[in-house]
Amino acid sequence: MHRSTITFVFLALFVASSALAISPGDDLLISGAARTSRWSADLYINNPGATGVTVEVWWLNRDPSITNPAPESYSVGAEETLILDDVILNEFGLNRAEGAFRVTTTGGEVTANLIVFTGAGGDSGTYGSGFEGIPASSATSAGEFTTLAGMVLTADFYTNLFALAGANGVTMDVDLLDPNGDLLDTTQVVLTGYAPWFSSVENLWDVASFENGTALVRVSAGSMVMLGSKVDRTSKDPTTVEQAFGAGGGSIDGTYQFAVYDDLGFASGGNLEIVDAVVDVINGTFVNYDKVDGGGFPECPVIFQWGFDLAPTPVEDFASGVQYAEVYPEGDDFDGGTITYTITFTIDDNVGFSGTLDAVGSEFSGLDTGCNGTFPQQDLYGGKSN
Repeated sequence: MHRSTITFVFLALFVASSALAISPGDDLLISGAARTSRWSADLYINNPGATGVTVEVWWLNRDPSITNPAPESYSVGAEETLILDDVILNEFGLNRAEGAFRVTTTGGEVTANLIVFTGAGGDSGTYGSGFEGIPASSATSAGEFTTLAGMVLTADFYTNLFALAGANGVTMDVDLLDPNGDLLDTTQVVLTGYAPWFSSVENLWDVASFENGTALVRVSAGSMVMLGSKVDRTSKDPTTVEQAFGAGGGSIDGTYQFAVYDDLGFASGGNLEIVDAVVDVINGTFVNYDKVDGGGFPECPVIFQWGFDLAPTPVEDFASGVQYAEVYPEGDDFDGGTITYTITFTIDDNVGFSGTLDAVGSEFSGLDTGCNGTFPQQDLYGGKSN
């Protein structure tokens, strides 16, 4: 930190919800895929950008006893589409496998779509479901829910559900609702990091037969993406069932830029990153000229960096305030000291947040004695940048 005169500027926070449908990203999750005597799949990866990207495709086995193979790497030029025919066999050498895909990129964002076909395979197969690559930042996270409409279990049709957990796994309750919104049955699913999950609705809920049901999926820990497939028992043709996304893009995760305001207006700012509903990183600047001496002059004209000593903390904890101490070591013109910060905020529709920043200084000496004691509270406003 250093002693400085601050020129006040204004920070514009651009808040935008995540795009829905086929969305670009640098970490995409495809919740289900298989190669069996009945099913096969092609993977399409499009680079919409103006420069080339490096893509890694990860195959994730549903059976935890099977070791996942190393990812395959590809270069995809600007505005090009990488087409991986019969991807599980041709790229990973697996004649039979069930699981999911993760697609990561370096150098830009891509979109990904898995086209599933049924039949004898190859050109004679009948194309059915298309499973999109959902950005990990749009996954349904702790404290959120999503729905999948069109659940069915009859003599003619049935529904399969596919999920892929995020980096920190997931705990989710999966409810079956009738068209009136009444609960028919529920079950809980717990998965480890990047674990694929599959269930036919026949095995998921203790309900013999139903039509036009809705799956309500409530995530209490971690994150996940989910898709479904409605299958004709006679033709075996599948139809995709997609999860719903709210105004916040379905996930609290992402990078947020924030500004800190005092009585004069904008004082400082910073950014924070949320991963699986946990505030993983905060980088902020603390300037508080509202703490004045008897003559009305700032007692602590020092710029402090804060957030480095804060351990990863669940987002929900910040609603009641998270307190931690930042220790500032002695420097050339600074004797050192400690500021205990209390950060309080709530997320608004997964695209922004508002709250307060409190600070109490201690152990300062010399020219910086005025940094001891309680600073006036500041206001905190943030918005998601990606």
